[in-house]
Amino acid sequence: MEGPYLIASNPPTPALPVERRFPPYLVPPSNTVFSALKPAENVDVLQTLTFCMGLAVVFLMFSMLHQIQSYVMHFKAYLLYVFGVPAMFGILVAGGVRRALNVKGVRTAYYWIGFGLWIFVVVPFSTWHGGSFRAGLSYAKTGLLIFFAIAGLAVSWRQCRLVVQCIGVAAIVNLLSARIFSHANEEGRLQLDLGSVANANDFAAHLFITLPFLLLAAYGAKSVVLRGGALLGVAVGILVIFRTGSRGALLALTVDLLFVFFRGGMLQRIVVACFVPLTLVGVLLLVPDKLMQRIHSFSSSAAVSDVAAEAAESSAARAYLLKKGIEYTLQYPLVGVGPGQFGTYEGEHNMVVSGHGMWHGTHNSWVQASAECGIPGALLLLGGWVSSFLLLNRTYRMAKKRPDCRDIQQVTFCVMLAILGFCVAITFLNFAYFFYGPAMGGLAIAIWRSANKEFDRRTPLAVRPA
Repeated sequence: MEGPYLIASNPPTPALPVERRFPPYLVPPSNTVFSALKPAENVDVLQTLTFCMGLAVVFLMFSMLHQIQSYVMHFKAYLLYVFGVPAMFGILVAGGVRRALNVKGVRTAYYWIGFGLWIFVVVPFSTWHGGSFRAGLSYAKTGLLIFFAIAGLAVSWRQCRLVVQCIGVAAIVNLLSARIFSHANEEGRLQLDLGSVANANDFAAHLFITLPFLLLAAYGAKSVVLRGGALLGVAVGILVIFRTGSRGALLALTVDLLFVFFRGGMLQRIVVACFVPLTLVGVLLLVPDKLMQRIHSFSSSAAVSDVAAEAAESSAARAYLLKKGIEYTLQYPLVGVGPGQFGTYEGEHNMVVSGHGMWHGTHNSWVQASAECGIPGALLLLGGWVSSFLLLNRTYRMAKKRPDCRDIQQVTFCVMLAILGFCVAITFLNFAYFFYGPAMGGLAIAIWRSANKEFDRRTPLAVRPA
């Protein structure tokens, strides 16, 4: 029945505000870290698959698993090609090149790419064209591949964390390799039986760039067991570094400790203050005395034993090679003697040992670049490392101001620690054309880009009433 006598149905009850439906202590404030749990961006399937291929390349190169496979199975499975070719194809198709280059206000990519291009520019002026071309090709196949695999494919903070965790797992493989595939040479120094960093000094430098990522796992682990295992792995890694007898590694370790004390937060200082004494006790108990003598012998005046005498001779040889590297830099300031050709040129043009030179590299990555690629090549290499470190430092300072970005702060700090110690270590090595620099540069770009998205998406923690 219709009409004015019909009782109208009850209108829908308006929804109560969230403050009235729940008690105040159960209401999540709008400005909390919970907003950081939302996905940062939609990632397509092609990009995800390509990122997985790039992640596999990162793991292989830092863990040296492809070299271990060749050594154990006595044949090459070409694992880098298996994962590297699809990764490169995906980088080109999924916009990885554009993504790595198109970062506003960042020039890190141009330094590393420019260094690779400059290698090929100076090849026609090299003393041996074929050898220099192979050096440039090796840098392009490894360095630039891993650069674009990280900078062009890691598009979210979650994927940056996966890259960091991947290098941490690679550090564990490195420690297992030091246990299984190593031996003590005639000087008592630990060195690997395989790989491109089989030399004791080279392996120590490699550990300097991977161990901080294992230390990061100790910071982020929620389980006490995992945290203790990660710290134990770092302690074992430091012990392995001492067993290599590398004096440059000792200097790099000192610089890293000073960086932690003067640049790190209270948590890092506490960890180091508790961790270092225990590690030093283990070093004194487990490292042979002759290696400790070698580490302490930096000059001929310290030659009080056979081991110290060998160390003093090594220092004298390095001083001679450094002097020759500076001489060739001034003699060929624009193009150098050719990428990878310092040892050959020095050996043919000097009479130091039995009518010829020493046939060794400069044992200084910065002088290696200047002597072999000219001053422009050295500036590009130095600019790549410095730009990567400063970009990470900028991210670290921004994250330090945000209580809800503690994870970004920890990641950037550990990556800076890895770069700093590694750069000190390679000051005494020939690492100018290795993949480590482009890898850290790509990681710095990916972290900077993803962290800025997280800064915009996350909001500061709300101050809750008592």
